[in-house]
Amino acid sequence: MPDDRFADLGSRKRAGERLADLDRGDPQPPPRPRRASYTWVVGVAAVILIAFVSLNTLDEPREGGSGPPVGKPIPQFAAPTAGSGLDFDANVNQSAADPAPGDTPACEVRDSGALRSCDYTSKPLMLTFIVPTAACEEFVDRVERLRARFPGVNFVTVISGQAKQSEEVVRDHAWKQPVALDRNGDVLTRYRFGLCVNVVLASRGGVVRETKTRAQSWSDAELRAAIERTVKR
Repeated sequence: MPDDRFADLGSRKRAGERLADLDRGDPQPPPRPRRASYTWVVGVAAVILIAFVSLNTLDEPREGGSGPPVGKPIPQFAAPTAGSGLDFDANVNQSAADPAPGDTPACEVRDSGALRSCDYTSKPLMLTFIVPTAACEEFVDRVERLRARFPGVNFVTVISGQAKQSEEVVRDHAWKQPVALDRNGDVLTRYRFGLCVNVVLASRGGVVRETKTRAQSWSDAELRAAIERTVKR
């Protein structure tokens, strides 16, 4: 019998059998919206990714998912920019002595199409970390609507997931801010984050001033106030 990658998710029927049942049903089923199917598939992948990161990110459980420490520089990273056509693992190497992924320090990466965090620290910076699920994407939509009010702030989103899926999300939402593709979750792990949505607000120079996990709970007023606090520091 062929392998079934979904068999260990606890369903009573194997995925292949469920699909066969559907095939034997109505010969002309009503069309399903593309995004609904896509969101389901990516949602499952996102849950797996979140669980993996949550289990492997932290040295001490009490620090779980809290993000980089306030008052310290943001961890450097270099990753493919959405739409660049690049598809490689993010570089989160901080120095020549750092054993983290990357042959050279992230801010020394010279690949065309790579997004480097250090290129966005000349102004206050808002970093948003998501996986491609509806709630996470909606938060970035809200950030997009607010960006024009803060010309003195850089905005960057990091989306963890496969390149083709992530680029499709960016295209569907027409996001204009820079978006980095974190294919294997290396950036999310380096930033010590788990559940989506995560936000880091940094002052000019890239020093962490505030972090927020599950930032989708912010109202628009709270989100705007958080950005304003970073600008004023």
